[in-house]
Amino acid sequence: MWDVRKVFQTFETKESCIAFAEEQGLILTKRICRMHKIPMVLSMAGTSIVGTFICRKGSCRTRSAISRSKGTWFENAKVPLNQIFYLMFCFSSHWSHEEVRKNSFVREPFLSSATICDWYNYCREAVVLYQVDHQEKLGKIGGPGKKVQIDESKFGKRKYNKGRRVEGHWVLGMVEDGSENLRLEVCPDNVRSAEVLIPLIEKPVAPGTIICTDCWKAYDCLSTHGYEHRRVNHSDPDNPFVAEDGTHTQRIESQWRVMKRFFSKDNYNNPENFADLIIEYVWRKNIANKHEDPFVKLIEAIIHTYKP
Repeated sequence: MWDVRKVFQTFETKESCIAFAEEQGLILTKRICRMHKIPMVLSMAGTSIVGTFICRKGSCRTRSAISRSKGTWFENAKVPLNQIFYLMFCFSSHWSHEEVRKNSFVREPFLSSATICDWYNYCREAVVLYQVDHQEKLGKIGGPGKKVQIDESKFGKRKYNKGRRVEGHWVLGMVEDGSENLRLEVCPDNVRSAEVLIPLIEKPVAPGTIICTDCWKAYDCLSTHGYEHRRVNHSDPDNPFVAEDGTHTQRIESQWRVMKRFFSKDNYNNPENFADLIIEYVWRKNIANKHEDPFVKLIEAIIHTYKP
């Protein structure tokens, strides 16, 4: 597993950063000239932080020069390589901006909030694209004879910390019994009508599934869309958590507490990219469930998205 000490040691110099990037497949080690069909020479001169490929043919030398960062994770990078890898580690470790600045091993240039935010967004973009493709490959959850628990929760803060009014985002959560395969969807325009929720459910949940929900009226038509619908009445004074037939939504409801702790970080409160944050949460949860290294999985996501 990667830790701060290993990051500091591995990315101490530009040369060690480039060697790591080559080893991981983040940048190319060789390239063929399109015009002369011969191997190009790698030059570390110029403005590219990872070098430039140049054709050995004199007539082609200038015209064919190609930055090794072109089309890769490092294209247009304005900060040193060791800071890029450090910020990647910080993102994968789920550090706040304050933690990033406090532990930075590179003092120049200073890591501003804008720089941290930019690179966190780049990392998140790679994660989102990777996770969306991964979920498509996994296919839908549920199916005939299988149960999927569904619930909604609102993410946000009470206005002025008073009353019960909460401004934020409604999120629909779905999880299959006996599986850690969690699916989340943000409700467009914060609407929870049947017209909105049913398509959000049909997207990840296979027909024939036994769907367990509370008694929210928008779910009443699920049985007309190819699902078997079972309910638990949270207003039942005798047993508000489990219906007589054993139906409950406790697994999906327990997810909300964990998710809201995740969103308490200072850099996770931007409403403009909330849908991406939801996908990032699922990505992190899958990594934790499998006891995988988040830094390694981030590199995997970056290669998936920015393969040179």
